[in-house]
Amino acid sequence: MATNILLNKTATASSYVMPYAPSKIVDGAMTPFNRWLCNTFPGWISIDAGAAFWVNRWVIKLMGNAGWESNYNMSGYTLQTSVDNINWTTVDSVAGNTANTTDRSFATISARYFRISVSSGIAINTNLASIMEFEVYDAPAPTGLSALTVSNGNLTPAFDNLTLAYTVAVSSSTGSITVTPTATLPTATITVDSVTVVSGAVSQAITLELGETKTISIGVTTNGSLKTYTVQAKRGTQVQTSAFLSKLELTGGGRVIPTLSPSFVKTTFSYTGTASATPISIGVTTEDPAATLYATCNGVVLTANATTYSAPLNTGRNSIIIKVTSTSGLINNYIITITKS
Repeated sequence: MATNILLNKTATASSYVMPYAPSKIVDGAMTPFNRWLCNTFPGWISIDAGAAFWVNRWVIKLMGNAGWESNYNMSGYTLQTSVDNINWTTVDSVAGNTANTTDRSFATISARYFRISVSSGIAINTNLASIMEFEVYDAPAPTGLSALTVSNGNLTPAFDNLTLAYTVAVSSSTGSITVTPTATLPTATITVDSVTVVSGAVSQAITLELGETKTISIGVTTNGSLKTYTVQAKRGTQVQTSAFLSKLELTGGGRVIPTLSPSFVKTTFSYTGTASATPISIGVTTEDPAATLYATCNGVVLTANATTYSAPLNTGRNSIIIKVTSTSGLINNYIITITKS
C-alpha cells in the first residue's frame, strides 16, 4: 500500500501568517486551524522528505475539506520536485480548480524535495492562499535503468527510463565507444552486448567502423524480468564532422525584408542586415546533422523552434552570433550585425 512520504516532514515556505505555519500542511489534521496561509505572491511551500523516494501521485486538500465554501479553494498551483533543493522540475500544474481536493498521478520519478508554487490567491480573497494538506505517495521503483551515458557524443533523445531506443553520432576519428548504465534497483544485473557490467560502471570498449552504424544492446534483468535498451552508434565520415552551416537566412523584421550581405556562403562568417521591426527569424541548418547550435542576440541566449531562432532587436545595431560545434569539437561562429531603424 502506498505511503504519504511527506507526513510530519520538515516544511518551509516563502511566507506565512501565524498561527498557520508551514508545518500545518503535513501534520495530517483536517481542521480550519491546521493549514498553511500565505499572503505574498508568487508564493511557495516546500517539503523535505528526508531522502529520495520513487513517487507517482500527489494530493492537495483545500479549505472545502473543513466545511468552507468552494470559493475558499485555490484555483491554480504547480507541483515541482528536486533532488538537491536547488534545481527544480515542474511535474504537474492545476488551473481553474474548484474542487476540495486535487488527487493526480504522474509518471514515476525519484525526488527528495517537493514544492507547491502558487501565483494567486483563493477566489474570495486573492491576497491569500491556503492549503490544508500536501501529500505525496511513494511508488515501486521502475525496472530498467535510471541513467545511461556514452563516452562520446550525446544520446538522442535524452535518456528516460521508459525510452528504450537511442542514437548517437560520433566523429570519424572516434574508433570506439563505451556506455555507462545505472540500474534503478541494486539487485538488477546489466549486460552490454552480452558482457556483464556493474551498475554505474563503464562498459567494455565497442569498436565502431567508419561510416557504419553499430547497434549496442543493454539488457537489464530485475527479478527475472528483462528490459532491453538499444543505442545505435554512427561513426561519421569527414563531412559529418563539419562545423559549418548549410543554410542561414533571415525573415520577418517588418516592411524592410532583412537580407544578408554578402549572400550566404558557409565559409563566410560575418554578415550585415537591416530590419524595421522586431523580432526577426533566423533559419539555420547545420551541414552535419549531429552538430550542435548555440545562438545569442546582444548577449542574450536564443531558443529555437526546430531550426528557427526568434531574435528580439534593439533600435540601432544588434549583434547575433550563431555558434556551430561539430561532434569532433570544431567550432565556427557566424556573426550577423542587424541594424534596426
